[in-house]
Amino acid sequence: MSYSKKYLEHFSSPQNVGILDNPDAEIEVAHEGGGCFDRIKMTIISEEDIIKSINFKARACSGTIAAASAATAWAVGKSLEEALSLTPAIIEQELGGVPEKKLHSVELAAEGIRKAAGEVLTNSGNK
Repeated sequence: MSYSKKYLEHFSSPQNVGILDNPDAEIEVAHEGGGCFDRIKMTIISEEDIIKSINFKARACSGTIAAASAATAWAVGKSLEEALSLTPAIIEQELGGVPEKKLHSVELAAEGIRKAAGEVLTNSGNK
């Protein structure tokens, strides 16, 4: 499978890059399988259980950068509960598909969103 137009757009011009000031939660996820050592740090701000902003910084391959960009773009405006149900398949769909060798990237980005949303819910006492 080749890289889709959406994948290339998210990799070339990633959305939501950086660290937010005064986030409701800050998390980090890492993938260390298959010789890949990708890491994503995410910060999230919510209001009334809706994600207002979610940014990321990554030390990662093109797949993880594209996946984190697509995942954060998907998450803005979603409820924290919706974010808890984010699957790698949803991110893969947002990217217009990913090559098999990049599946770890969508798994890592989904894990990051779920972990960030869960951390906000835990910190706010709503979980």
